Amino acid sequence: MKVYSNATTRKISRPRNEKSKQDRRPHSRKNTIYKKFVNWQILSLVFILGIVFISFFTSLMIEKNIFVIFLVNILTFFFVWNKLYQMIYDLKILFFFNGKYGLDTSPLQCEDYPTISFVVPSFHEPFHVVKMTLDSIIETPYKGKKEIIVVDNSTNTLSKDFLLLKDYVQELEAVYSIRHISTKFIHNCKTDTLKPGNLDLAEQFIEDGEFVVILDVDSTLPKEEKLLENAIAEFLSDNKLGFLQFSMRATNYHFSDLTQSIAFSQDLHRLRLTSRGFGGYKIFEGHNGMWRKIVLEKVGAWTDYYRGNIMITEDILKSALVYSHGYYGKTLNITTGEWVPNSLNALESMWMRWTYGTSQVLFKYFRDIYGKTVSMVEKFDITYHVLHHFSQGFIFPTAIVFQVFIPGSVTNAFICFTYLLPQLIGATISLSNSNTICRLKIPFVKKIKYTYSGFFLIDTFIMSTQLNSSINFLLRIPQGWKVTEKGIENSRTRDHSLLNKSFHLMLVGVTFAACGLSWIVHYNMDTSKIIHIVLLGFMNTNLLLCILVFRKIGRKKYNNIESATINHVIR
Repeated sequence: MKVYSNATTRKISRPRNEKSKQDRRPHSRKNTIYKKFVNWQILSLVFILGIVFISFFTSLMIEKNIFVIFLVNILTFFFVWNKLYQMIYDLKILFFFNGKYGLDTSPLQCEDYPTISFVVPSFHEPFHVVKMTLDSIIETPYKGKKEIIVVDNSTNTLSKDFLLLKDYVQELEAVYSIRHISTKFIHNCKTDTLKPGNLDLAEQFIEDGEFVVILDVDSTLPKEEKLLENAIAEFLSDNKLGFLQFSMRATNYHFSDLTQSIAFSQDLHRLRLTSRGFGGYKIFEGHNGMWRKIVLEKVGAWTDYYRGNIMITEDILKSALVYSHGYYGKTLNITTGEWVPNSLNALESMWMRWTYGTSQVLFKYFRDIYGKTVSMVEKFDITYHVLHHFSQGFIFPTAIVFQVFIPGSVTNAFICFTYLLPQLIGATISLSNSNTICRLKIPFVKKIKYTYSGFFLIDTFIMSTQLNSSINFLLRIPQGWKVTEKGIENSRTRDHSLLNKSFHLMLVGVTFAACGLSWIVHYNMDTSKIIHIVLLGFMNTNLLLCILVFRKIGRKKYNNIESATINHVIR
């Protein structure tokens, strides 16, 4: 095992924006996705149903001024298209997608298996969690050589977790060298480049790997499935395949009521991304995926900046550059493990980062995302993805404006279509699809409880967080990077104050005020008309309940990691 520090290594600069004339030419690309989940037929259906809904929406405003009707329809169309796209594909998942979808490639059979490099970036992570991931790399079957590279940019190099991790990586090579496993531990002295900087540094130390697997410190790989051999076979069958994204499920769902609820919501989020990886614009999801090394080198560094701030969704950035260089990504529908956030603070931090970073990539790399190498179907698909954060976040203020100025059937129809119906469809999938958390052997009543918490409490909180992050981006307020908590938490280390959720509570107050104002001004406090403010009040109550119920929950000492791996989940 070799230990390195970037303080003494030569920096390799790969400017991203300086392309040769050959690089600027459109690349021809044919992919090997023969079973396409995303197709023109669905896009046509979205368009037709969108016209139907807008027509219905217009009929509800027949007595309004023509300018008001036009303005409301323009505003509503943005949400309608996005939600229709989501709901139609959700229904397609419900009836046509399963754990074997798209697994058409036979596992690799050859004498000389290529070397796979595993990159694990770390920053002040609990040793026992990182160890879980490293053990998983060792245990997942592969007949070729494995190269494990851990890059840690922790500031305290004398901490117990840092020293334990460093020693353990050294022990791994001594124990498993006979199985052709090599290890490197690299300390990154630079902390300002965050995870992208760790990934860039790791690439410099890859010696033999033709393919690179990127994992988070809470990722786990299956022992029974031939994950790696299937992945290599996919790459060898198509030299334009730039990366493969493995399917993911939450493995720490059992830690608390909060993680159970988040898992119900996030498993469906991952399932949506997995299914649309068959024919759509595949987004690399940041971890649990394999890359072709030469593609990583061609598309440039993970670290990039926008408006002087580091771009914090390096995964979407890298995906856009893969497509602009004539390659593509797709899904390998074999399940791997990840952890969901253990606390409400961690959940908020994660979605703030995802929303803000997606906006950064969209604004800086718009031409790359919508370049000539991207098909029309892929363009529609990526449009849904990058604008989804805006559409989700701005449902709240749009519903508030409608409630105050055009209450009644228009507001109710808007909330039903953009909030209530999509959440009910998502909850139905979560309770019935074998790829989601419904596989848990718990009483049905508890499944209903966690489903409601996940799709109404948690998702409403995420909507509010997306609104907060979008406003920050538009106002050019920098978004920092907080590590998603994975360690043991207690009341001394976490902020339980309601002031910590000041933006969400302000939104709750404004929304309830809008409901009260609407009831007073438009309905003269007639109790028989209170039905016209119930839906917005329901949405707002879910946000308030999420904060009150979950704000004090975190990972506890009795939450052991032995049962928080993918091999435990898929038994």
